[in-house]
Amino acid sequence: MLSRLMKVTGLLMMWVPLSGWSAERPNIIIMLSDNLGYGDLGSYGGGAVRGAPTPEIDRLAAQGLRLTNFNVEAECTPSRSSLMTGRMPIRSGTTRAVPVPGLPVGLAPWEVTIAEMLKDQGYNTAIYGKWHLGYNEERLPTNQGFDEWWGFPFSTDVSWFPDAVGFDPELFQTPRLYEGTAEEGTRLLEPYTKENRPFIDEKIAEKSVAYIKEQAQADEPFFLYIPWSLVHHPSIAHPDFQGKSDAGKFGDAMMEHDHRVGQVLQAIEEAGISDNTLVVYASDNGPDRAEFPYVGDTGPYRGYLGTVHEGSIRTPMMVRWPDRIPAQSTSNEIVSISDIFPTIASIVGGEIPDDRVIDGVDQTDFFLGKQQNSNRESIIFFAGEQLTGVKWRQFKIYLHGEKVGLNERGYNRLWAPEAYNLALDPKEQHDLALQNLWLLASALKPTFEYIYSVEQYGLILPGGDKPEIFTATMPMYSPEALELAMSAIKKEAIKNMIKEKVLSLRNAVMSE
Repeated sequence: MLSRLMKVTGLLMMWVPLSGWSAERPNIIIMLSDNLGYGDLGSYGGGAVRGAPTPEIDRLAAQGLRLTNFNVEAECTPSRSSLMTGRMPIRSGTTRAVPVPGLPVGLAPWEVTIAEMLKDQGYNTAIYGKWHLGYNEERLPTNQGFDEWWGFPFSTDVSWFPDAVGFDPELFQTPRLYEGTAEEGTRLLEPYTKENRPFIDEKIAEKSVAYIKEQAQADEPFFLYIPWSLVHHPSIAHPDFQGKSDAGKFGDAMMEHDHRVGQVLQAIEEAGISDNTLVVYASDNGPDRAEFPYVGDTGPYRGYLGTVHEGSIRTPMMVRWPDRIPAQSTSNEIVSISDIFPTIASIVGGEIPDDRVIDGVDQTDFFLGKQQNSNRESIIFFAGEQLTGVKWRQFKIYLHGEKVGLNERGYNRLWAPEAYNLALDPKEQHDLALQNLWLLASALKPTFEYIYSVEQYGLILPGGDKPEIFTATMPMYSPEALELAMSAIKKEAIKNMIKEKVLSLRNAVMSE
């Protein structure tokens, strides 16, 4: 009996790492690039083809799971909000980029972030880089679950502000870098200007590498969030990379970004923690090509930052966890940025709040290769506060139109829905809705589910502290609006069929 017990004990000890915490609680590193398009990386059809090789990120993509249907939000702030909370940003009042500093906007302290969830599981936490989820102290990362932070709470284009004609620092405070801890709060550092903009990601990489080396010796696992400043405009690379690419300033910035990611990956390797470190790399949205046509590439897709066309909301995403996530795997299954929160919670045994709607789904088995299919087949998309469309399987159904030509912004009301088969028509140019009106049903079910969840749980208004409960109204789904939409359809039998389907779906959702 004693011999058997000793053997079992010995086997168990083989699974307990020297640091003393469970092997199923990996270190977690999430790297988020800024405005990097689907077609910018070599592993997604860009890289050397576009004059800016990306060997480090391409190597990471080959070491784990590479997603080709990863979906984010239309802009920087909502994507980061969804990543942090696992919730659609419309629920959190974070649907647009954070406006003038000093206003009480951004991620409400009431929200539970991925960092707070991991802190509850004994993780050390840090963020180096762009927050973009609020300026006020209570909405900064050091009050949202992160032990320490160095970076900035706004977007990188503020580095232009001090040099703008007529800029008045008394009217608008000169943007500055931040540093702080959860215990001591934050303090302002030097201004963020065009002069130090080329050195921001060098600093982010240095701090990230130092943190990895330090935490590798700790007794607890760590969560490191690295939201890079690159490749957001102004595209000013570090002097070491200027003129190195064949694609101008943006290509130089792209090559630097790849190098910085490589520095982090090398630090993981040198610290000897690769096998038990889960690495996620993604981009927050596509490039801002409406204002800067020379930056970024959206691959085969149309659209840009601020739209919900694929060029904006479909970005690179890869995840590596050696010996758990199969290497050299690729999938075109639908995954949302909101899925990262519940998936990581599942992996580490963390708790997900049950007093609110969590829109993300647990993708653990899918990521680990235990199943071929994603655990979701649809996503709702908003442009600001406007519910614009739904992706379902290989189709995109628009309930509200948008203009996506270069130098063209704006939205228009659709008298009838539009639908596109993304597999056959990735640029979303050939509307097939009238020939496939059944597709409307696939969009209405998740839409109605959202509507009635708002009636039950409410929404946090921009700058609000907690959700406000109110009756959700969607005029486009009223009987009058439905009759108006159907007027564009000539065949009476088809009109009646669609109306019956819409009403039955509405009643089914209400009864759940």
